[in-house]
Amino acid sequence: MNSFAIISFVAFMLCFFLANFIYHKNPNNQLNIMIAVLSLTVGFLSFIEFQYRQALDFQTAYFWLKLSVLWPMVPAILLHISLIFNEKNRLLKNKFTYITIYAPALIMVYLFFDTNWLIQGITREYWGWTYTFPFDTLLFEIMSVWTIICVIIAAGISLINYLKIDGRKKLQAKYLVAGLYLPFVISLVSDLILPNMSIKVPETTMTMSALGITFISYGVWKYHFPALTTAAVADEIVSTMSNFLILLDNEFRIITVNQATTDLLGYDREELVGNSIEMVFADKNQKAMFRTNNSSKTKINAISHIETYLKSKNGKIIPVILSDSVIQNKDHQTVGIVCIGNDIEEIKQAQYKVKASLEEKEVLLREIHHRVKNNLQIISSLLNIQSNYIKDDEDLELLRESQTRIKSMAIIHEGLYKSNDFTHINFKEYIHSLIHYISVHYNVSPKIQINVEVKNLMLNIETAVPCGLIINELVTNSIKHAFPNGSGGKIKVSLNSKIGICSLKVSDNGIGFPENIDFKNTRTLGLRLVNILSNQLDGNIEIDKSLGGTKFIINFKKIEYQKRL
Repeated sequence: MNSFAIISFVAFMLCFFLANFIYHKNPNNQLNIMIAVLSLTVGFLSFIEFQYRQALDFQTAYFWLKLSVLWPMVPAILLHISLIFNEKNRLLKNKFTYITIYAPALIMVYLFFDTNWLIQGITREYWGWTYTFPFDTLLFEIMSVWTIICVIIAAGISLINYLKIDGRKKLQAKYLVAGLYLPFVISLVSDLILPNMSIKVPETTMTMSALGITFISYGVWKYHFPALTTAAVADEIVSTMSNFLILLDNEFRIITVNQATTDLLGYDREELVGNSIEMVFADKNQKAMFRTNNSSKTKINAISHIETYLKSKNGKIIPVILSDSVIQNKDHQTVGIVCIGNDIEEIKQAQYKVKASLEEKEVLLREIHHRVKNNLQIISSLLNIQSNYIKDDEDLELLRESQTRIKSMAIIHEGLYKSNDFTHINFKEYIHSLIHYISVHYNVSPKIQINVEVKNLMLNIETAVPCGLIINELVTNSIKHAFPNGSGGKIKVSLNSKIGICSLKVSDNGIGFPENIDFKNTRTLGLRLVNILSNQLDGNIEIDKSLGGTKFIINFKKIEYQKRL
């Protein structure tokens, strides 16, 4: 077998391996997808090069050469990858950009396949069969110039970006620049300059392209290119939030900020992106604080709330209330942290007067509950937007369940915001509001009746939040599972209190709880939450299946408020 053909075959195998490897590292990331497309294209062309180099006759070699029609797509895809990596989002949102990149390539694909204007024919050299230049080289020269322009622009954008940035992204850019320039220079010499000087050498474009893809793939793999970009609609919501938002990578470097952050700190976005959090946080131990908070979280994507200080461009120290949540990939590896918060400087100033004015204290507490409710609503809205991009029904259902849990807490804060008593909530009104939301959210059939029997019971927030979440889980469970195939029935929620002991009962007359499932040792998140929250209330939970259907009975004591100061 021709040794030069073997080199092409190795390039083919390498490209198909890299395509599979990079794509499965992060199949949702646009950069990984385009690198996989490039690898498949170059791999296909390398296989064709392998076939015509070692062909036994002219007809076979010419047949395979004609199949290399896709090679003008390679520089176009390289330019597209460069735009994605260097975050040229304005260009990528413009349809004209794609026409400019891919239209010339598609025209050349057609001319290559249907005419002899780009390649005249095929001849045999010492490295095997190879193409010959056309008699009229005008179109071939135009195509060569277009290819050179695409690669120079792609590499130039990456090089300029490489000189501006630092950290992990700079290391990634180094491999991208090397993967673009090195194959380009060698291929330019072997495939264009030397043939025009009548020096015949084997074409190296496909082999060098495979080597370039290896460089790019290695950079993406080694430095774990993070998939932290949000959908366009979510970006718009974040950019218009009154809360400041700071997105960090796993090395505590700033990935992006919203407009509220730049307005608060006085920086331009470009000044912040890529820098350490020490640039904006006044506390030098902020990294250690984040690490401590995140290591103590027992639930995935749990949110912690801390009070800290930011520093503006002019050195002003700004007190803020901050909510941070760890972002993890499907392998439960931390890829970043999202921080949402509010400037509480005015609230801080009000605290000095609150001791002398009960009215000002009530305003402060009302504002806090209002902002917490708004934060939870923003999270719920982001989940709703993200659900539009989810195809898997199970994943979509998980998002919908998360929305109801968030709403169950938001209703409590909304009730406290509207109440004159900022420590207790009328639980009868709360349950009615929660049941109404669940009915609308799950589009409950008119055949299913939900009855509530609760007296005017006042619960503090420490008891109300876990109790509300328990009711949400049990009612939702009955709606989803108790009445299959469109059958109807009744769901009943009752809560009463005697001598400091509260008794919560959630029942339905549906098909009954499965006999083969131990509700205290189940893998389903809903029932696990019910057991965890019952323990949090220091209560005991029982299930009654004697009268048909299912009845959960939870007895607990009201949790006493513990002073935090």
